[in-house]
Amino acid sequence: MRSTMRKLLLAAMIGLVTACGTTSQGTPLPGEIDIRKLDVGPYPTEPPNAHDDDYVPAFWVMRDAAAMRLIDYIASPYDIDPRMKFGWLTSHFTAGSLTEEFGPSAVAEDIARRNNLLFGVRVNGGDAATTVPAAQWGSKAEPNSTTAAIAVTQFAATEGARQAADEFYRAQLDAYGARNVPITIPKYPDAHAHWQPGVPFAWAMLAHGPYLVTLYLSVPTADADALTALAQKFFDTQLPLLDRLPPVSDEGMLRLPWDPDHLVARTLNPDKIEGPSFVNGRKTFGERGVLAFAADREFVHNRLTAMDADKFAMIDRTMVARTANAETARRVVADRITLTRGADAAASPPNLPGATCIENKSINRFDPFGRRFNCLVAYRRYVGIVAADQLLDAHQRAAAQYALFANSGD
Repeated sequence: MRSTMRKLLLAAMIGLVTACGTTSQGTPLPGEIDIRKLDVGPYPTEPPNAHDDDYVPAFWVMRDAAAMRLIDYIASPYDIDPRMKFGWLTSHFTAGSLTEEFGPSAVAEDIARRNNLLFGVRVNGGDAATTVPAAQWGSKAEPNSTTAAIAVTQFAATEGARQAADEFYRAQLDAYGARNVPITIPKYPDAHAHWQPGVPFAWAMLAHGPYLVTLYLSVPTADADALTALAQKFFDTQLPLLDRLPPVSDEGMLRLPWDPDHLVARTLNPDKIEGPSFVNGRKTFGERGVLAFAADREFVHNRLTAMDADKFAMIDRTMVARTANAETARRVVADRITLTRGADAAASPPNLPGATCIENKSINRFDPFGRRFNCLVAYRRYVGIVAADQLLDAHQRAAAQYALFANSGD
């Protein structure tokens, strides 16, 4: 009798240990798809925290996480004037890798380091699909266009931001000599600004607490009043946004939460590389962050509004949106609401009811979703959108994304 009891206890303990060491591979709840029957190809279907604690990024990538936090509080040119709907070259930077808007790199980077610039983000835009090289004053491919670059930086202290603003301004005037002259922005007497008479460009900078807002603007004609009015509109919109964002210290930046909602963890990650990356993917932010990367912000804004989502994650060619509820998620998939335009319906993935696909008529390789096929899947309140050049690959990515949703729980 005792021998039998010992055998039963041993079997129970083995079963318990085995259960603790494995992850359920998508045993379906009533009404859910059996993910074991899906063709997921070579793609992973388990969240990265399936067998371990949540990933903690290395300290050297936390500036990327800080930049993602900041971008949701930056006014794009589209926010200032809906006609400036085109965007290009959104980027983040540090004291050692400043953007052109700060002036000659060696001088500007020295100023940034001495005043302890922590991180920053630049967003560009205009009413024409073009680019404007800030390093070449007064140069733009579309002469009759209105363009704007806004760079928002955070310094370790308020005094550092103020001192840097003074030094950047003096360095700019030294670089351009007598060609550029100061101008004032009446509502913001503390702002530094200058322009070159006869050239339709202006540069402006304003410290706001530990933040520094830098503008490089152009209008169709050399009109100083139009330039200062545009700068004032930017400051009017941008400063209240920064008032809503508590600054972080150098040490506090290292403790910023990464993916607290597990949205990135729910996003298909073919390379299984973790941690924030502003440039290469693995990003999470709200609608304003998504719009910052859009080539046509009006179009993408309308699509995001239709999605009714409050948070997004992006990895490589996949985007996950957290919508208002499960009904909304199903509607987004049924209506094929993607961030690409001009598409036809394509065959849906097998064994994945409710999923939809499209075939794009035109492809923009600068768009992460600019592939021939996009497929959409919904799981509870989440929507996954994948992109691929081959339909089979798109189907496998969609199936893997659905399985990842299912394995991630609520």
